[in-house]
Amino acid sequence: MIAEMIWSLQLFCSGIMCGLAWFVQLNHYPLMLAIPADHFAEYEREHVRRTGWIAAPAMLAELAAGLGLAYLLPHVWYTWGNTSLLLLLWASTFLIQVPIHRQLQRNGKNEILIRRLVTTNWIRSVAWTAVFIGLILHRL
Repeated sequence: MIAEMIWSLQLFCSGIMCGLAWFVQLNHYPLMLAIPADHFAEYEREHVRRTGWIAAPAMLAELAAGLGLAYLLPHVWYTWGNTSLLLLLWASTFLIQVPIHRQLQRNGKNEILIRRLVTTNWIRSVAWTAVFIGLILHRL
């Protein structure tokens, strides 16, 4: 019973993050190239602030749920793949994307950094898709 509730929480949070990752990947990050340079630093600060209100709680709850499933169901192969992907997502976010966002906030518009953000964000788009689909398939 508790494992099903935790699975439901992770499914919900992973669904939010999967959708957000694809929206950012295909729409939001590429559109950063169109923001005028004289407004970019302010825009970037707002982007990080506003996105953080959605991403931070969902990522934290998703990680807690994934770790909870791994603890409760250590014999289920999927929980270890799920946990590995969640750790990859956190590593990518805080070792790659967050530092790029900080540079953009500090230094303003930089097309090379924006393109790097778009390119490296594929890690998260694909990983969140795999987590979300894996959760769905695990329950079928």
